[in-house]
Amino acid sequence: MIHRNHSRLGFGKKYNQGFTLVEMLTVVGIVALLIALATPALVDVIRSTRLSSAGDSLLNRMTLAQQEAIARSREVEMRFYKYPNADTDRPTQPFFYAYQVVETPSGADARAISEPYYIESGIVLADKREVSPLLLTTLAQQKQPRSDNYIFNPGNGVSPDSVQYAAMRFYPDGSCRMLNQQDADSLTTESGAAMAYITPTLDKSFFTLVEWQDVTLPTIPPKNFYCIQIDAYTGKARVYRP
Repeated sequence: MIHRNHSRLGFGKKYNQGFTLVEMLTVVGIVALLIALATPALVDVIRSTRLSSAGDSLLNRMTLAQQEAIARSREVEMRFYKYPNADTDRPTQPFFYAYQVVETPSGADARAISEPYYIESGIVLADKREVSPLLLTTLAQQKQPRSDNYIFNPGNGVSPDSVQYAAMRFYPDGSCRMLNQQDADSLTTESGAAMAYITPTLDKSFFTLVEWQDVTLPTIPPKNFYCIQIDAYTGKARVYRP
């Protein structure tokens, strides 16, 4: 009888197989390439989502202002605040960074009926005629005659009297009007006949949210934007996106 030593013949041995260094480097290189290709598209999606979120929030507040005007049977404004922000790349240049719902009863001080809403970081309301004709006329914020207080205080060391605002005024019938840019020089007080509001035509009744890098608007329209157009007679809004 012949006995064979299987271990000497190599039978039954186990080998640990794995990737070689070249194979691992090849896989890492492919993964890095895929990430490099996908990153710009992913960043664009994130930026677009943030802009849409900021625009949707603003649209909801506009609806709130209109509903409050109807429910209270009083005039209610959406005020868009323009002021310098030291936390940005242009600390001395004013832009629209916030908005607020304000009740404007006849013969009495205006009063805030909502907290101020600050637009997401990196996004502002454009203030150029081509994309935001509704925001061309602004008033300097002043103290309320009776309470001697400012409605909006931006904080961060910014004085309330350096704030300007554009206003969209809703009425109890649901319609809205805007400050009259043609009479902008006479709009200097919070109360009185100097406050001039008009019903804008549809081709001039819109404003636009843009990303910070597009604030100077090198192209019209900007690559990424959220435009809101208002029907002044009904107060209904329509949104335009690229």
